[in-house]
Amino acid sequence: MTKRVAWLVTALCLACGSPPPAAYTRENDAALVAQRRGEHVTAAEHYERAAGHAKNERDADEARYRAAESYVRGGAAERGETLLSALARGGHGERSARAAFALADLAEQRGDAEAADQQRVLAIRRYPSSGLARKALEEHVRHVRAQGGSAAALAYLVAEAKALGGTELAETLAYRTARELDEAGELAAARDQYLACAERFPYPRGAYWDDALFRAAQKELELAAPDRAVKHLQRLLAEQESATFTGSYERARYAEAQLELGRIYRDVLHDSARARRELLKVWQNHPTSTLADDALFQEALLAREAGDGAGACATLSLLTKHLPQSRFAPCAHLLCERVAATARPCHDYLKRAAGLP
Repeated sequence: MTKRVAWLVTALCLACGSPPPAAYTRENDAALVAQRRGEHVTAAEHYERAAGHAKNERDADEARYRAAESYVRGGAAERGETLLSALARGGHGERSARAAFALADLAEQRGDAEAADQQRVLAIRRYPSSGLARKALEEHVRHVRAQGGSAAALAYLVAEAKALGGTELAETLAYRTARELDEAGELAAARDQYLACAERFPYPRGAYWDDALFRAAQKELELAAPDRAVKHLQRLLAEQESATFTGSYERARYAEAQLELGRIYRDVLHDSARARRELLKVWQNHPTSTLADDALFQEALLAREAGDGAGACATLSLLTKHLPQSRFAPCAHLLCERVAATARPCHDYLKRAAGLP
C-alpha cells in the first residue's frame, strides 16, 4: 500500500468513525441469520448481546431496538415491551423516539386503546420532532374528538400549541387547529387560522402552506367573499416556479388552485373571458396534471358559449392530440366538426354537461 493510499484509508476511517467491535459485528450477523430462518427470539438474544458489545450509545440503541422488534415478532411481546420502555425512557436518539411510539402500537395491538392513547401523548410531548409525531398527533386528536367532541379536540390542540410552539410539530398543530375549526363549521375562524398557518409557515418550508391557502379560499367562497378567495389563490400561484427549474418546489395544490380560479371567474364572478384564460393555464403550467383535460374541456365549452368556434376547436384539438385517453376526448368531435371522432363513445353525463343532444 502506498503512503498516499494509506493516508486516504486513514482519512476515511476518521471521517466515518472507527468500525464497531468484532464481537458486536459477530452477534449482529448471527441475529440476521436467525431472522432469515424465522427464529426471531434467537435473533433478539443475539441483538441484546450485540448491544452489550457496542462502543457507542447509537449502536447500542439500534441493537436494543432490533432486539425488541424481534421479541415481538417471536411472540415474546412482554420482553420486547420492556426493552422499548427502557429505550424510550433512557435514550435521546431516533431509536428512542421510535420506541416511544412503538409502545403505543403494542398497546393498540393488545386491545388497550386507552393505554395506547396515553402513550401517544407522552411520546408526542417527549419527541415532538420525530417523524412519527404527526401521525400520533392525528390519532390522538381523533381519540379526543370521539370522547369529548370538537371542543375537546380544539382545547387539546390549543394547549399543545402553547407547549410545543417552538418545535417541529408547531406547524402541524396550527394546521390541525384550522382543520378542526373547519370541521366544526366555524367558517370565519377556520379561514383565519388557515391564513395564520400559511403566514407563520410560508413557502417553501411550510409543509401545509399551499393546502392552508387553498382551504382559506374555499372558506371565503362559503362566506360569500369571492374576491378574497381569488386573492388567496393568486397568492398561492404566485410562488409557482417553472417546472424546468432545477430544484423547483412543485406543490400538490397548484393545478387544483388554478382550476378553482377559473371556476370562480366562470361561476361566481361571471367573467367568461378571464375564466377561459385561467382554465387554459392549467394545461399550460401543469400539462401532466390529471386536471388538465377537465380544464381544457371546460375552456372549450366557454369558448363555444361565447360564439368563438375557432377557439373551441383549437382547445379541443389540443385535448385530443395530447390527451387522447381523456374521458373528454370522445366528446370533442361533437363540439367541433374539425376534430375526428374516436372509437370510444361520449358518455351521456358529459353530453348533458356540455348541453349536447
